[in-house]
This record gives sequence, structure tokens and C-alpha cells, in this order.
Amino acid sequence: MQLCKKSKYRLVYGNDWIDDALEILHVRGVVARIVMDIGANRGQTSKRLARAAPGAEVHCFEPTPASREVLQSKLSVFPNVRIHPLAFGREDGTAKFYLRAHHESNSFLQLKSDEKGGAPEESIDVEVRCLDSFVSSCGWSDVHVLKINAEGFDLEILKGGGQLLADGKIHLIFVEINFDELYHGQGGFLELHTYLTGLDYSLVGCYETASSGTGETMWTNGLYVKRMKAVAP
Repeated sequence: MQLCKKSKYRLVYGNDWIDDALEILHVRGVVARIVMDIGANRGQTSKRLARAAPGAEVHCFEPTPASREVLQSKLSVFPNVRIHPLAFGREDGTAKFYLRAHHESNSFLQLKSDEKGGAPEESIDVEVRCLDSFVSSCGWSDVHVLKINAEGFDLEILKGGGQLLADGKIHLIFVEINFDELYHGQGGFLELHTYLTGLDYSLVGCYETASSGTGETMWTNGLYVKRMKAVAP
């Protein structure tokens, strides 16, 4: 059992991000219709999203063939799931994607630990889209929930959706935040947080924070929401 601090009005956000996201949308009078899971890997989160929002289209994006095969097998029972063999970045094109023995660390970026004999097993060329062009090509007016887990490449993906973010067309963003420098060229917490707050997004809470054995915070996941404009009296 997990204890949660209770405020005067509600449980404090930060326990379950999917519950929090759907509640925030509900309070705002928004129905989740389009959900994007970028870096779906083998469906660890996709399955929960598909169950929690059965009325939404859950679009899962995974460029790695082996992981995508597992993803398709796990999610074939959900009629609201669509799987795409795509990655995302700042612009449309193709790019080299590194595959590792531990599939959850597959990335566009080289790990710092690669210098110590942990080099990737192989690399593949994958199709890359930017959020702005992809969402426009789909004809979607809004993305209600955007989940990103891209192993250090998350900020580049967000920058590819700059127009959507500026226009408030992405309501909620769940994104991995790195405090420790795990990858060469990764976007750290300060850069990512500054970018999103500069586009009028507010941090709701942090989830699944991981720390080293000596106490330093390594990474967490943050839920961001577009700030609502104040209504004139």
C-alpha cells in the first residue's frame, strides 16, 4: 500500500501519471481521443494507455523491428491501438539508430558507457518524422496525451513539435527527464524544463524517480500540462 499526502481539495498528483492525466483532461472538459506513445518499446506503457482510454486512438511508435514484433503481439487484442514503424526528431528524414543488448537503451544517441566497452551491437537506418508534420498529415486537430521515452532524445522530439506546443494543440506531455548525463548530446532537465515552460507548459508531478545507491537522482518522468488562460471577470 502506498500512502499519498492529501490536500484540502484532492490527492496530490504524482502517484499514477495515467490516472492524473485523464483526470486533468476530465476536469478541463476534454475527452482523450488521440494518444501518442513515442518509444513504445515492447508495450510496457501502451497496454495501460489502451485500457485506460478505450475511446481513444492509441498510436504506438517503435522503430526497432524486434521490439515492434513483441509490441504487436501484446497489443493485437486492443482495437483502439495503431502501431507505426517510426521514430521522431526535430525534422523529417532518416537517421542511424543504435541497438543494444538491453533493448530499453536503444537510442539515436551514444551512451557514455559505450566508451567502456559497452558499444551497441548494431545500428539501423530508421524513418524519422517531426511531430508538427506528422500530426498535420494525419489531420488531427489535437493530441490529448503525448508520452515520450526516447533515451536522451526527448528534447529533440519536443522541438520537432514546436508549433503544436506553441498553439496548445498537445494537452499533456509525459516525458523522461535525465539528471545524470547518460548519453552524449542528451537534453537534460534544465534544457527540457526551460523549453516547455517557455511554451506555457507547467509541471504537474514527477513519477518513478530513480536514484543511485549513493542518493543522487539519475532520472525521473515528468507530466506537463498546457497552462489554461485566465478568464476575464
